[in-house]
Amino acid sequence: MEDWKHCPEFAPLADLFRRHDSFAVIAHVHPDGDAIGSTLALGEALKQMGKKVVMMNEDGVPSNLAFMPGVENIIPTPDEPVDVEVAVSVDNGAFKRLGERSLKALAGVKVWANIDHHQTNELFGDVQCVLPDECATGAVLYYFFKYLGVPITPVMRDALYVAVSTDTGSFQYQMTTAAVMELAADLIRMGVDVQDINRQLYQEKPWVKMQLMREALNGMRLTPDGRICTFCLTNEAKARIGSRPEDTEGLIDLLRSVQGVWLAAYLEEAADDPRIRISLRSKTPEISVAELASRFGGGGHAMAAGVRIRGPIEEVRLTILKAMQEEVERVLQQQIS
Repeated sequence: MEDWKHCPEFAPLADLFRRHDSFAVIAHVHPDGDAIGSTLALGEALKQMGKKVVMMNEDGVPSNLAFMPGVENIIPTPDEPVDVEVAVSVDNGAFKRLGERSLKALAGVKVWANIDHHQTNELFGDVQCVLPDECATGAVLYYFFKYLGVPITPVMRDALYVAVSTDTGSFQYQMTTAAVMELAADLIRMGVDVQDINRQLYQEKPWVKMQLMREALNGMRLTPDGRICTFCLTNEAKARIGSRPEDTEGLIDLLRSVQGVWLAAYLEEAADDPRIRISLRSKTPEISVAELASRFGGGGHAMAAGVRIRGPIEEVRLTILKAMQEEVERVLQQQIS
């Protein structure tokens, strides 16, 4: 962000934080690095401002992020009401994705803030700071902290780095701009241990994760033209392997990494939800999976999106595959003409 000092979304958010004394900070269910990193960074910033803060998540902190300093302060959503003046949703494009239990716990909150970077954000809340040109919600917060004049502590520093690193695919995705690298460099100058964080994030996979990767490698399906790759993970397979929800994070990257693939879809059954969870990825700027997902009520980014569709997993796969094939055919026709 070139001109963070004059970002119009920052002033109302800063005013909200200065006027109130108690806050809940929460991200989407099945949290990833940006969700947990943003929750932690904002929660710590509010504490520095002398505020009462509850950091929470419906699914808690996934085990692969438990190494982060300060995450022990992020609690699973309690069963009882959370008594705060303001609830802040971070890295979450849809209000319902905070989780049913969390929405119930926060039902008494009078003011909601929405801080995010998803282009399909539903723009819920009383105060919105949604910046889809940023690579991660952690990046939005980095610039907002500079605007506020809040010092970035070591806990905030590491949390922001994890947020940005994970949401850019370790600085590989399309949104990895010169400004993003400068942001990362600034955090490194503050003392981020890049080698240790990268080891923890990308080089410490539990054995159960390796078994899931084997399942994906054996079960992925490629269309005859080689442009679409799909994989379905069933409840039976998860039970056989003994996996946890966080263990499936990143399986979509195996599908996307196949040479020649334009689009990838990872589908997963859930024991407590009749809908199939679908992660979508695009490797071509000519096809936006955010737009594709929006047809079915989902959303996300142009190159990475998600949706949930009710039905048997194979039927859902065929439904999403048909939509992906139509997009591939559209692009091929455009190239011919």
